[in-house]
Amino acid sequence: MTDIVDKNDDISADKIPSLIKIGEIPTEYGQSLHTDVIDAVTINDNRCRFTLQRVAGFLHSNSKITLAVVPNTTTKSYYPLNIGISNLIQSAALRVGNQTICEIDDYQNFHSYQSLFVSNEDNVEREQFLSQRCINHQAIYESETSTNEATKVGLDLGRNPDGTAFELMPFQHHDATNASTIANAPVYSVYLSDLFPFLRYNQLPCFLINQEIHIDITFANTTSSLSGASLSQRLCVNNADAASNDVEYLIDQNEVKLVYDSITYDGEIMQKYAEQNKKLVFQYVDYRLAKRTGNQTEFTNLTFPIGGNGRLVSKVFFGLQHNTNYTPVSLLNGVVAKDTPANQTLSVNLLYNDLYEFNVDRKNPALLFHTTQAAEGKVPMVNKDEYQTGLVPCLTTDTFEGHAQNSGVAGVGGLFRWTAIKTNKGQRVNNKGMDLIYKSSGLAAGTYTLRAYLELVKVATIENGQMNVYFA
Repeated sequence: MTDIVDKNDDISADKIPSLIKIGEIPTEYGQSLHTDVIDAVTINDNRCRFTLQRVAGFLHSNSKITLAVVPNTTTKSYYPLNIGISNLIQSAALRVGNQTICEIDDYQNFHSYQSLFVSNEDNVEREQFLSQRCINHQAIYESETSTNEATKVGLDLGRNPDGTAFELMPFQHHDATNASTIANAPVYSVYLSDLFPFLRYNQLPCFLINQEIHIDITFANTTSSLSGASLSQRLCVNNADAASNDVEYLIDQNEVKLVYDSITYDGEIMQKYAEQNKKLVFQYVDYRLAKRTGNQTEFTNLTFPIGGNGRLVSKVFFGLQHNTNYTPVSLLNGVVAKDTPANQTLSVNLLYNDLYEFNVDRKNPALLFHTTQAAEGKVPMVNKDEYQTGLVPCLTTDTFEGHAQNSGVAGVGGLFRWTAIKTNKGQRVNNKGMDLIYKSSGLAAGTYTLRAYLELVKVATIENGQMNVYFA
């Protein structure tokens, strides 16, 4: 006697997993991946919009937006090493109908913090080709014949230096020498999950949504006058081309595309999932920016109201930018988090619900580094002098694209001083909001901007083809 097996048993309503969450699913679930390349519905040099009509399946979180600029001169230019192509993006928003699901302002700085936690191996083996993020380190030996006298650390992309001069790979430079070099200008991409943290843990079920889905990108200005003169903001330049520091690089609109990946399952599975989840409810986090600009004296003992009134705030991270760093004759072009001088201190704390997060302000650099690691659950992949310059330097003075790597203006010395604090009380912030206590002594004279991002908990619902969001 032969047993009859019901092939539909494996997709019964009580067995279908949460397909919206990124993770493992049973192997018997047949999965198909479709890729479409979509042009922007509106685009100019300031902004662009992509619109997705109702499509089958789930929006894959590793879908990408490709970006590029048009080389204008023979200047050897490149994107900031810590964030790459994302330096072109000033803000990004994901909208469904008239609901804003996720929106990030000053995205370059937000992504600078995100990029701290990308491993050196991922940067050198993948990101330098995908997005031109290039922070990877190697030991710098005293001489070419030495094998055991490495007293310094420097950047490494797998290209041997010319003496003490390190450079990017040839394909990473923008050059308008002739038609061939213009045609071969690099085109990079940024993950949607980097643009919208909502998508890191959730795949958007587009087949359940009847509304249009919009991705709005605002591009960074071509120039910036924060450091005094009007200088290029979108790219950096080699030190040998310092005289060409005011070039206005334009977006190559022909290369701006959305590489849209959608995941579908066998038709009956999709139908059962829709029947099982007539109302989807899930949590995610969004970010709000608060920033304060002033001279160095304002940050010696600052109590900064950063908001969060009536919200559930799970984390706060912040960094200080100095206007003198906004120069293309550098490796980072202002997208930095400035440290304090080697013999000075930075102390921080959070005040909310009439209580401080820490009993005593935290100021030990090692403890603040650990506080950031504990808040994120990952170790920042930077060396000591990139986080906080010390009296005994470890960064090499060898040049990268003509810039001294240990420089605090043109290099990477002390320019990754992001600090994150995870709120451990589990309380909703009262109507007074949160105050960031920030005390930085010994800052050089000049204008600074302190940026603080609040991680807010939100709730999304999908019901009857309509998506709505609200704060938790």
